[in-house]
Amino acid sequence: SLSSFTSSRTVPATTYTRPIRSASSPTTILHMSAAPLNVGVVGATGAVGKEIVGCLEKRDFPVNNLRIFGSERSAGKEIDTKFGKVTVELFGEEAARECDVVFLAVDGDFSLAHAENICKGDDGAVVIDNS
Repeated sequence: SLSSFTSSRTVPATTYTRPIRSASSPTTILHMSAAPLNVGVVGATGAVGKEIVGCLEKRDFPVNNLRIFGSERSAGKEIDTKFGKVTVELFGEEAARECDVVFLAVDGDFSLAHAENICKGDDGAVVIDNS
């Protein structure tokens, strides 16, 4: 579990909002946003990742751009989604940090190795870990 990480960019998994930092508070203030988000799903070719993409589709999650990250074995495959055809990218922390929100549908060891780096700093992504 990543509950020990302290990041001002961590939000509950059920929150569909864009994080906004307040100058007067070190904690994240959440506002409903009509602006679509750049969303990444790590492990989207697995059962849990497919379910996450399905939930994004069913809930009409405001997706501007969906990026799907996977292993060398999955990289290059194309996946049809409600958000368009998406080519699976080889996972990289820097690429994941380009997203506003990243869902991790991977094992706990992978999450522990990468989640903190994806969300660190004010320019990191919101990470929602499903491990």
